[in-house]
Amino acid sequence: MQSNTVPPNTANVAEVAIVIVGFRNPEDIVACLRALSHATDQPGFDIFICENGGVDAFDRLSRELVEGADPCCAAEGAPVELRASQFFKIRQMRFRTRSSRVWVGAACENLGYAGGINAWLKPLASLRGWKGIWILNPDTEPEPGALAALVQRAEIGNKGMVGSTILDPGCGDLIRFRGGLQWQPLAARAVALGLGERVGVPHQLTAIEASMDSPSGASMYVTRSCIQQIGPMDESFFLFFEDLDWGLKAKEFGLGYASDSIVAHKRGTTTGSAKSLGALPKLSVYLEHRNAIHFVRKHFPRTLPIRIVVSLMCAIRFLGVGAPNNFLTALRGLAAGLRGETGRPVWHRDKSFDPSLRLD
Repeated sequence: MQSNTVPPNTANVAEVAIVIVGFRNPEDIVACLRALSHATDQPGFDIFICENGGVDAFDRLSRELVEGADPCCAAEGAPVELRASQFFKIRQMRFRTRSSRVWVGAACENLGYAGGINAWLKPLASLRGWKGIWILNPDTEPEPGALAALVQRAEIGNKGMVGSTILDPGCGDLIRFRGGLQWQPLAARAVALGLGERVGVPHQLTAIEASMDSPSGASMYVTRSCIQQIGPMDESFFLFFEDLDWGLKAKEFGLGYASDSIVAHKRGTTTGSAKSLGALPKLSVYLEHRNAIHFVRKHFPRTLPIRIVVSLMCAIRFLGVGAPNNFLTALRGLAAGLRGETGRPVWHRDKSFDPSLRLD
């Protein structure tokens, strides 16, 4: 399968390639790009968006990015042709206020989060110019210096993968993540580093970086050399745990934390996740428990019995908050994980996609 076609005289992108995966949430992506339009001049960046929600969602996103006072406009002059086999349509734009270019690709099917990232990593691998990628959730709004801080930490600290300070909007300066996640094998779960701390509170950088098992997938900068060593994201997770899996692979190449990289993250607007336990949607509950089993089997197989107990306890909590459907969904996800199911769940297939439309 041919993965990309790029004319030699246009095979250059900016210093950083920002990769965003969306699913029928154009308002979030427009807000994210508005925030990015105020980023510091250096490093330069181009943006690559994968729309996983079908051609209608792609058309709506493309339209909303360029209408009115929105951050983008149509590309002027001869566009840089960039094709990838997992998209059936690609549209190029540029920022109104800076030289950054934007490519929006309509995925030929719902590729999941890892698949959406990889759909752009494949053609990017043959392009010159970029030295790292910044993966951003579509419902994030980075502060102007966020990217510069990530790149600086990667270069000064010789880190292959670097995370940001993640904040929950509306919670003032309370931190959701300092950099990312730590996996606790004896509890068979991940914990957020720095959860509940305030931005201005002193912290020990070396201790945080030593504790990290992965940056938060909401904002992770990965150097080109690191990607060349660890390969693309594992698409078998589809959604959830792919960031932690990738981070563990990158640990030997250095995990870093850029405290001055401040990124607000709304959380869950793409997946439909909710802050209320009883309001969590079926897909989130199912994949959280299925993929936890898949992750533990892959990295910490001896702790599998512990993870089974953790999932059973989580399922019982759903009954305690009056969410019997989520109780059953958690059990089904657990059972699917034990059966070895991976990838997109069969019951989550979207019949609106036409695989015959993919680009050659």
